[in-house]
Amino acid sequence: MDAKLQFVQYGGISVMFPAALVIAAWLWAAASKKIAVLWLGVLLSAYFIVGVTKILFKGWGIGLHSLDIAVFSGHATNTCLVFTVMLSLLCQQINPRLRWPAFGVGVILTWWFSINYIALTIHPLSEAIAGALVGTIAAFIFLLMLSQSNIGKIPRPALALGLAVVVVCSIAPKYSAERLLDRIAISLSGAEQAFRRSS
Repeated sequence: MDAKLQFVQYGGISVMFPAALVIAAWLWAAASKKIAVLWLGVLLSAYFIVGVTKILFKGWGIGLHSLDIAVFSGHATNTCLVFTVMLSLLCQQINPRLRWPAFGVGVILTWWFSINYIALTIHPLSEAIAGALVGTIAAFIFLLMLSQSNIGKIPRPALALGLAVVVVCSIAPKYSAERLLDRIAISLSGAEQAFRRSS
């Protein structure tokens, strides 16, 4: 596999979704169950937006074709949302004032990743940007809501265990949700096969 394409897989659901669950566990330990559920709500809302675009295109061929967008990139959404929130949360453990600077650094890094790796490997630039926008807006909204709450220190055992889970998922075989989305789109639309973007 091409090295650039292999690197892109770290932004996929097999790494980012477990990382998102780690964030939920940290929030539960450092804040409250309510904040953890709020995080999962924001995450699933972003996933829903991306999933709808994929099902509409795969099932009926519906997309924003004038903008060269068939679907929103899930890899870009995942990266810009999960990585940015995790970085902000970790930096906040050092100093609460680092929450927003860390958000800014996370946005820069994840947009660079989206444009230079996700774009033109598994998605065209327009789809990578669309996904990055969804992820960045969701991350901003969540961190804005989080700023209204008191976040304590993440217990060190939970911090270490969570980071270990992310590392293990990073080196484990990578999977994609595309086949599942194909089946959902076909069953809903009645199409013989999922629509594909022409190369």
